[in-house]
Amino acid sequence: MSVFIHPKFEPVFAQHPLVMADVGARGGLKKNWQPAREHLRLFGFEPDRTEFARLAERAKSEGHGDTYFNVALHNRRGPIEIHVARDAGLTSIFEPNREFLDAFPDSSRFDTVDRRVVDADTLDHVLESHGEPDLDFIKADTQGSELCVLEGARSLLASTVFGVEVEVEFASIYKDQPVFADVDRLLRGLGFFLFDLRPCYWKREAGRTAGGPYGQIIWGDALYLKSVPALESMVSTLDADTKKRKVLHAISIALLYGYVDYALEMTHATSALWTEDEFTAIEQALRASDDQSGAFAKLPGSKQLSAALGRLRDELRDSPEGWSVSDKELGNLD
Repeated sequence: MSVFIHPKFEPVFAQHPLVMADVGARGGLKKNWQPAREHLRLFGFEPDRTEFARLAERAKSEGHGDTYFNVALHNRRGPIEIHVARDAGLTSIFEPNREFLDAFPDSSRFDTVDRRVVDADTLDHVLESHGEPDLDFIKADTQGSELCVLEGARSLLASTVFGVEVEVEFASIYKDQPVFADVDRLLRGLGFFLFDLRPCYWKREAGRTAGGPYGQIIWGDALYLKSVPALESMVSTLDADTKKRKVLHAISIALLYGYVDYALEMTHATSALWTEDEFTAIEQALRASDDQSGAFAKLPGSKQLSAALGRLRDELRDSPEGWSVSDKELGNLD
């Protein structure tokens, strides 16, 4: 189904697109967000000058109207030092924790090859300055400083943001960095539920070819969505049309990650907002999506086939040279 739910709501999304902040935008928009591309306003933040220039040029050539900033986001404004890594994607405001990293293969990719002072700002301030106070979603991947980014977006997280995709660490890859528990504490305190976690495991150099495929859980991508009570509280002071728009945006985000069940719960919890025709349109669109999913699961022998395919997948993945293993994509997607 369309992530914009029903043609009835096309004018709403055309006038008020989903608004996303991509913090640590290296590589561009993630693939599960591509279905929202038609009605998406994207603010990207990338402190690496070369990658920023590439992203800005691509946005210009594709004509999506994305806005990129060559700035590091933090919980305060002002200059900040970054440690440029041999692998540019591992650059961080924190020093690499070599005492820990050197136990694992390919640790030289974290080597600091340069130190550079860059401008830092807060997400709250940047979007307010550019006249965009109504953010729907934050994706943050900043190599250990994600908590700092979220602390600098407290106002947006409390008042307009429905979802967050954030990289979290379970071990200190960088010295003195915040870890998963710190990020989880902040977001739960602002009314978000942890919906999913895509973990990554590393095996140590001493035994990289020994045993099974999984080593220590090191980091992961975490998905948080606002609880229904938090969503209702967030929209409670808005006028009726704006309330509808924000709930429609929330439903779309749930669909982008495959959570039809949560989209239905939000629809029913906010039923007083909708006309009878609107409620029926949303309900039928979501139910139709649900009816079309899992058709093969109803076939005889489907459970046995699924188990066999799962074992085959594991066998193909378990290369003796592999030492870093990640689970599936975030969300409830096929």
